[in-house]
Amino acid sequence: MKKFMIAVLAAGVLALAAFYAVWNYGFYIDMDPDAPVEAGFTTDGTRILMNGSSGTEVFQIKGVEISASIPGHAASDFAPEKEDYLRWFSQIQEMGANTIKAAGIMDDTFYDAFFEFNTYGEEPLYLLQGILIQDAVNYGAGDAFESDYMGQLQEDGRQMIDVIHGKRLIMRNVPGKGSGWYTKDISEWVIGFLVGSEWGGDTVTYTDHETTHKGMYNGTYFTAGSEAGAFEGMLARVMDEITEYESSKYKEQHLIGFANSPATDPLEYRDDYGELRGKYAYSGTAGVTYARQLDKICQIDAEHIRATEKMKAGYFAAYSLYDFCEDFYRYLSEEQTTELADILEEIDKEGSYDGYPELLGKYHTVPVVCTSYGFTTARGAVSEKGFPLTEAEQGERLVEIYQDLCSTGWSGAVINAWQDRWELRSWNTAYAQEFTNNALWHDIQTEAQGYGLMEFSAESRMIDGDSSEWEEKDIVYENNGLSLSAYADAEGLVLLAEGDGVSPEHTLYIPIDTTDKSGSITSRTPGLSFSRAADFLICIDGKEDSRIMVQERYESVRANFLQEINGEDAYISFPEIDSDVFLPISMAMKNTTIVDYVDYTNRELKYLPVYETGKLRHGNGNPEAGDYDSLADFCYGDSCVEIRVPWALLNVANPADMLIHDDYYENYGVDFIRADSFWLGIAADAGGEIGMNEFPLTWEEKTYTERVKQSYDIVRASWR
Repeated sequence: MKKFMIAVLAAGVLALAAFYAVWNYGFYIDMDPDAPVEAGFTTDGTRILMNGSSGTEVFQIKGVEISASIPGHAASDFAPEKEDYLRWFSQIQEMGANTIKAAGIMDDTFYDAFFEFNTYGEEPLYLLQGILIQDAVNYGAGDAFESDYMGQLQEDGRQMIDVIHGKRLIMRNVPGKGSGWYTKDISEWVIGFLVGSEWGGDTVTYTDHETTHKGMYNGTYFTAGSEAGAFEGMLARVMDEITEYESSKYKEQHLIGFANSPATDPLEYRDDYGELRGKYAYSGTAGVTYARQLDKICQIDAEHIRATEKMKAGYFAAYSLYDFCEDFYRYLSEEQTTELADILEEIDKEGSYDGYPELLGKYHTVPVVCTSYGFTTARGAVSEKGFPLTEAEQGERLVEIYQDLCSTGWSGAVINAWQDRWELRSWNTAYAQEFTNNALWHDIQTEAQGYGLMEFSAESRMIDGDSSEWEEKDIVYENNGLSLSAYADAEGLVLLAEGDGVSPEHTLYIPIDTTDKSGSITSRTPGLSFSRAADFLICIDGKEDSRIMVQERYESVRANFLQEINGEDAYISFPEIDSDVFLPISMAMKNTTIVDYVDYTNRELKYLPVYETGKLRHGNGNPEAGDYDSLADFCYGDSCVEIRVPWALLNVANPADMLIHDDYYENYGVDFIRADSFWLGIAADAGGEIGMNEFPLTWEEKTYTERVKQSYDIVRASWR
């Protein structure tokens, strides 16, 4: 009996070990190494082909990138339920898309929903599956051949293969990657794989110029020739390893490519590297410095990697597209200009991105796919090229770019993204935020948060000039026939001013006191006085000249970007706590000006530009209205006006915890304090002291609804 129990225990341990090896580590034995390999998608020159029971047809990708981001959760939480994914898949397909893209391995709920949707639906969606490189490694100090870089890409690639074939157990989350028990085989609906999302230029350059590694590689499925750089050789190895794993284990192959972008594309600009020291450095002593200004310090060329005859599925070039450099072709190196002379002569330089996609389409001998492009509907902007777009303008731009790509030979494109993502940051607003629970609220000033075709809307007041949805309990202040009501939502402070004098012919002044650390009881221009020291002043002065202003001591862009804007140190001399100067609210943006070498010592040409983000736009903010304007800040009605002020314009760093900015000059930068209430008042035209009453600040759990933007309907009209 004892021997029997030992044998049973040993068998159980072996079975558990085998299960663990197969499901957690992907262990397998190829029992039929000579079995033929199948491929559902292949390539023919620069075209992608789909092979089905009815024959072979050209496949043009109409794609949308989807994530697990929902209000209250970052994408890495993988919070959506199966029903959420099923609903989104249906809406995406109804829009005319045939493809969804997952930037990295999602959780098992996503793949279960994808399997169910395609199994029971009339028409399938197809998947472009990516694997990610972690930022800490991608922008780290090592080269790309280290185990936590190339080794991790290879391991994640094997996991990805097992996930789409329904044979993997991932028991812990790592940043950007889901977990769960993956049991659904979705491989028949997978177009291919995308290695990476973007590459750190420093790492690429360091890898290429570090002498330990060579670019040449001769694999079973991919090779890299003598012209390949070391980083390209690494990519060839990774793609070869992934293809080998799927071919031998599952007897299937899928298309594969690696991510690229204007920052790492094959193009070389003038004064590219200069003198190399350590990783890299620019000489900066002669010639022009275009490459330095563009931050273009390396090249990755898909043409330097070739698929062998054993790669039956095929290989494609992948690019994310964004505004990079106007008239880019003017700044190419002489060698590059000579090499591409015929193509440069043919391209339409008035086309999308100044002909950049057309150049790539003519340059490559493999299919070219845009794996990410998009436009934001956020109120804030990061550059003069990306000034705020309405939802309709977003849709028009998306359709225009897609049509241009297809007309220049690309094999389709993927829109980034399906849904807005509240947890994302942008460089020119991140300094002002506290990120403990930033996914709970929507910062419409942050450019990165508005790329979706679908938005999440919290219960709120519509900015449409209709006062019927307001209640008497919302009134904060009444005086001289005027009343001011207030409501706090996930995007900002919503105000309603009512009274006989509320019209475009009369100026309304609404002072707001948010902090005791600063503020003024008077305003020099316009000439006003207040019962409390105001930090902000809203001036509703007709449909074209309305704005919110900030007391100069509390102006965040000065305290944080003055050095970059005009070369002055904000902390050497700064405004008085009770200064009576109120200024327009500005936003720092990228400087996209290309400076010739002779002007490079002119510092003014390199300063950051600003634009007045506090300027308020009149329009109807009700999505159900025929004249809907998604960027509307205020709207006149019958003896009333409704106004929405984004939290960021009031220096609120986290409305869920009601954290606001402390005094910048006491803290030498942004620090946070809690605010329990704001004080608000209102007056029509100047004259007399404006009284102010308290508006308590509370944050309650909000219910969100999903709404497809106008851009969705515009893309749908084109794609269907």
